[in-house]
Amino acid sequence: MLVAKMSDTTTLGRRAPGRIFINYRRDDAGGVAGRLSDSLNRYFGSGRVFRDVDGIDTGADFEDVLKRTAQDADAMIVLIGHRWLTAADGQGRSRLQDPQDWVAREIVAAIDRKIPIYPVLVESAVMPRADELPEPLRPLVRYNAMSLSDHRWQSDVTRLAKVVAIDIPGSAAERTLLAVQWVVSLALLLAVVLSTGVVAWNGYHRQAELLSLAQSGIAFVVITACATVLLFFARYVDVQARRWVYAAAVAGLFGTLVSFLWFGYLGKDDTRVPISVFFGSTVTATAMLVIASLSRFKAR
Repeated sequence: MLVAKMSDTTTLGRRAPGRIFINYRRDDAGGVAGRLSDSLNRYFGSGRVFRDVDGIDTGADFEDVLKRTAQDADAMIVLIGHRWLTAADGQGRSRLQDPQDWVAREIVAAIDRKIPIYPVLVESAVMPRADELPEPLRPLVRYNAMSLSDHRWQSDVTRLAKVVAIDIPGSAAERTLLAVQWVVSLALLLAVVLSTGVVAWNGYHRQAELLSLAQSGIAFVVITACATVLLFFARYVDVQARRWVYAAAVAGLFGTLVSFLWFGYLGKDDTRVPISVFFGSTVTATAMLVIASLSRFKAR
């Protein structure tokens, strides 16, 4: 079901990373292939899933494009419906036995190249036995098959995508979370470094005030913004790891609240306020970084 969009490779001459090819027979699983392609594109990002209907540009040689795509794909999903094994041509001959059958040729090419192959059984279809397949296709039975049904669509597709992602990393959620991780980490580190630098600079020059109130408050603006970002993007994180992202965001907001309550208790004229707020922001930002890292920003 992971299909690498052909237009990214043949028309533009570029090779999209981690391309997934969906192999299917139109009169057996045509509708499922289209729906699965859309679902996987949302998971892995546009342009990484290819199937013959929407992946071949107008005017392109159908046979040439499919041949190159099947040969260059990094993984192949084989959709097996109830008519996959018994499909016959106009003369009643088995299509899988036809040397020119594209479904069989694509699978054989993937087997020969030893790329990951994922047989997917549509609506309780049964995996064929080795003795029911032509010799070149028999290695297909060695691959673990997965099920796909309409009433369990979301869970089945998610499970399939996670399995495929082991061999073809870089889902859309992973890329989003990687960007969030870098932005949040750099913002928090920068806030701490700048505050520490100001304190060190003022201390070195024997300034009466190590940190002005305005300077100490900048770090908490950054902390609050980072906590908000974490809360928003937590939905992309794996369910088992999501609690650490929420905990990091709560730690940021709680640390900010406690620091400003302490500021109110001391009073704005107390000389301890700026440096107290500085230590509060440093501890809060560090806690956020440590707690959030426990999630590893693992995509769901």
